[in-house]
Amino acid sequence: MNKRISLVLLVALILIAAGCTSSSKPPGSDVTTPFIGGVIGLDETFVDSAPPKEVFDGGDFPFDVEVDLKNVGEAFVSKNDVQVKISGIDPTQFGKTAADFAKNPDDDLEATKKDPDGAIIEGTETFVTFDNLNHQGQLSGNTPFTVHADVCYKYETIVNAKACIKQDLLDTTNKDVCIVSEEKKAYNSGAPVAVTSFKEQASGKDKVSYIFSVEHIGTGSVFKLGQHCDDSARANEDKVKVSVDSGIQGLSCSGLDEGTATSGYVSLHSGKRTIRCTQDLSGDRTDFEKVVVINLDYDYQDTVAADVLVKHSGD
Repeated sequence: MNKRISLVLLVALILIAAGCTSSSKPPGSDVTTPFIGGVIGLDETFVDSAPPKEVFDGGDFPFDVEVDLKNVGEAFVSKNDVQVKISGIDPTQFGKTAADFAKNPDDDLEATKKDPDGAIIEGTETFVTFDNLNHQGQLSGNTPFTVHADVCYKYETIVNAKACIKQDLLDTTNKDVCIVSEEKKAYNSGAPVAVTSFKEQASGKDKVSYIFSVEHIGTGSVFKLGQHCDDSARANEDKVKVSVDSGIQGLSCSGLDEGTATSGYVSLHSGKRTIRCTQDLSGDRTDFEKVVVINLDYDYQDTVAADVLVKHSGD
């Protein structure tokens, strides 16, 4: 009886060990997928004690505000394409000008990447420092302020989806190579805007359609590319540039503004927009799969905030 119990325990331990081994596989280690994925581009935080939780008025208590920027997404960001602005406090009240409250980092931000073996290479990190802020004058009593760091940067999402090309597009019985009319897997690079669905369907004996949804999946705000997150004009908000490349001539997409048949801007409504493209496949062809590449380009803004209590130092 004891031997049977021991054998059962041994088998259980082996199964537990096998389960732990399979679940310990790090994210991004799958060599069969092109991207790591994720919903964040730049990750922004205040450096500890910058700003401090408490300062004093009277112009005798200088302090720094330092923002840590790390690229956890899969798009490169030039130092010239990211700007940090301090808001929530009056710059003149803290001994600064409005121009002092806007800075670019000193370094580019390399993307997080997956190497050919599936290992993750982390993106780079940089810091933006606003130094020597100092509350001027006397307050009548302790006063809390909230310091905001608004980070605007240019970002890109790359999306891959495999389309099915067949001699007979209307044939639903031969599934050896691929199936035309079905939902396809959309692989997104790590970024706050993504293609959340991609469907291919036969639209005749020589045409297929690609129907896909572009969606804002991050927690920040999306703006038209090159507008520096300017929210003073409603036309700049929730705009994404969409570019589609099937690798085959005869592709045309509807609903793209300010561009071409395969590239232009779309406006997201409630954070989402569906786009339809038609691929002409006239002429001789064989059965094969083809990667459709979709590029999404936009400006993106995140905000971090911290409370600072300015204490009255007394007369």
